[in-house]
Amino acid sequence: WLESRFHFSFADYWNNEKMNFGALRVLNDDLVKAKAGFGAHPHRDAEIFSYIVSGELSHADSMGNREALPRGCVQYMSAGTGVTHSEMNDGDETCRFLQIWLTPDRRGHAPQYGSTRYERADRHNRLLRILGGTGPAPAWPQLHSPHSISLHQDANVIVSESDAGTRFDLSLGPRRQAYLICIEGGSRVNDQKLGMRDGARIV
Repeated sequence: WLESRFHFSFADYWNNEKMNFGALRVLNDDLVKAKAGFGAHPHRDAEIFSYIVSGELSHADSMGNREALPRGCVQYMSAGTGVTHSEMNDGDETCRFLQIWLTPDRRGHAPQYGSTRYERADRHNRLLRILGGTGPAPAWPQLHSPHSISLHQDANVIVSESDAGTRFDLSLGPRRQAYLICIEGGSRVNDQKLGMRDGARIV
């Protein structure tokens, strides 16, 4: 019922050279078949979010939140002192989503949940900031930040759905780094080609 690509050590996959990338601890590219998913299970002290690529992802948690979101939307949960949740594909087609965990800036935050719905136009040939953190957003003229969710970490999560030939000229600030995922199609980063589901560390 599940096909996953792990970008970092997770579950039965262990690689000492791929434990984390800064605060980024888990990045799983999951394909979940219809009427299946991750049943109720606990978390604590982790910033967890899911970005839906196709199909529809249903979330339910011990805080009483319950909703289903389609392509291009984001679900966020700060596990904090402890929470139980499930992520299910209640639909009739395969659901693909990225599940990402960040280490929080400290332990013991109060659990919280948030989500945001986006349309294709919000990310089409532009940079859409879907999550922000305790620090400032990058000073990029192409960056669009209408209502990003706030993380308990100095991090930003940015997506784009770009046509062939679209170019972004970006630079990282001092002591900043980035992890890039090619979700669909292909891309080129600093003359390095990336295919679908590939990741790249930028330092």
